[in-house]
Amino acid sequence: MGAERKGQIDSQSVDDGGYPYGERVLIGICPSCSSSLVGRAEQITFENYYGEEHDSFSDVVRVYPHPPKVFTSGRIPRPLTQSLVEADRSLQAGANIAACVMLGRALEALCRDHLEPKPEKPPGSETAGPEKPRKPIMLGAGIRALREQKIIDDRLYDWSQSLSAVRNLAAHPEDITVSRQDAEDLQAFVYAITEYVYDLTDRYLEFKEREAENKKPRRSISEMFADMIPKKD
Repeated sequence: MGAERKGQIDSQSVDDGGYPYGERVLIGICPSCSSSLVGRAEQITFENYYGEEHDSFSDVVRVYPHPPKVFTSGRIPRPLTQSLVEADRSLQAGANIAACVMLGRALEALCRDHLEPKPEKPPGSETAGPEKPRKPIMLGAGIRALREQKIIDDRLYDWSQSLSAVRNLAAHPEDITVSRQDAEDLQAFVYAITEYVYDLTDRYLEFKEREAENKKPRRSISEMFADMIPKKD
């Protein structure tokens, strides 16, 4: 369902090399929730420039509200996804401290998903009583374990430490200030580590599977049609 267009602004100029460039900014209203939407399109061709008959523009990309990050892996746990969504909403509302708390929660969910053993019920456990609850992995210990197990490298570890420090301050009634830029940098990091641990890992494994499949010996033409060719007596 498309937005209801309310207006647009076209701007054109010429760069230092004499080449034109331009953009189109469109303003609309969401038909579902009536919130404001802003989109932007790059100008591709210019009327009467190198024989072009008319102006044309690229596809419109939404720039406000900023579209949420989309991941492709189906392995991402629900607490991680929920935390990322809440962090983005907080950031768009200008609640930078709240955004940092949710980003820390997201990273902690990632740590627990990879480091905590999945519950398994051995035979006969139904009559053995409830399993003793395990102590959950906290953010600081989880970050160190991720590096020790080589799930993240030293650079991601250093950035994780910075996020952990900000999260710890933000989660307590300390007199702190978190800038929009710092919160956006932390968000970009959590997006990067989530993509690295889940999306890119999935794609790498799929690539290795295809590579192994391609290395399998191929059947010759005679072998493929051996059952169809009548045998001589």
